[in-house]
Amino acid sequence: MKNFVVAAFAVLLIGISGPLSEALASDAVHQYQVELFPAPEAYRMGGFPPGMTRQSFTAARGSVVITLLDDRRTKLEFDFAGLIPNGVYTMWNVLTPKPEFADEPLGPTGYGKHGVIADHSGRAHVVVYLDKRPGVMFLLDYHADGELTGRKGVVNFPGALWGTFPQF
Repeated sequence: MKNFVVAAFAVLLIGISGPLSEALASDAVHQYQVELFPAPEAYRMGGFPPGMTRQSFTAARGSVVITLLDDRRTKLEFDFAGLIPNGVYTMWNVLTPKPEFADEPLGPTGYGKHGVIADHSGRAHVVVYLDKRPGVMFLLDYHADGELTGRKGVVNFPGALWGTFPQF
């Protein structure tokens, strides 16, 4: 009797797994996870913010889950930790790093057009939808004056976090 029940259950599973697996496959989305780290020296301009050391500025870590949606739309879900508590940041979509560096704001999100404010513990969670695929890399810039404007290396410090996007 036990073998009969097991055999009947297996037939039932085979019968529904075909259509069920096809339905799951047709609704499947492509996701990629990219770890984010402090940028290499080449992408940081002006050293470190006043009063900060290499160790304190490079303590941040993060990740982004990239979900490819229909019609070339893309969902980017960022999680940041180790940021400067209550710090103001901007997110950048790097289109070409060389020969001429070109980027664009990655947003709109949070504070201002493309800004992010870390919470009191240095964490932030941001979701961005794009009507295209992302560029080649991501940069998170820190704004020491708490504003979204300012000169790089003076009050705006590129490269608090960095990562390369997969090419689709």
